[in-house]
Amino acid sequence: MILDRTMTSQANLSRSRAGMRLIALLTLYNQGDSARLRQYIAENYAPEALENQLANDLLADMLALREQVGRVRIAQVLGVGEHQAVVMAEGEHGAWCAFQMIVSADYPHRVTFYAHQPMDLEAEE
Repeated sequence: MILDRTMTSQANLSRSRAGMRLIALLTLYNQGDSARLRQYIAENYAPEALENQLANDLLADMLALREQVGRVRIAQVLGVGEHQAVVMAEGEHGAWCAFQMIVSADYPHRVTFYAHQPMDLEAEE
């Protein structure tokens, strides 16, 4: 799987299967509706992805992140390929977070890997 670091605009993110899945997930994340997030995970994650992290644990992690950084806005697409996307997002509380999503090559392109990581971007004085 190739991640194209030359295709870093948000327009390219919306042309990627992984990018579209990530946009949908972050939209629900920003709404803060745990029931809709749970439904998204159940309908769009591959069973093998949920073997490593149970849906309820994944949902709890996402809600905890929302408490920490608030709603997010994609600030930079770090890399995007047809089946993988990596973005940096700015949270409403001034925090930053990286998101990565990989989807399967076969239809319906279910999520096979998802990760988020809060980032400490403040320079030390």
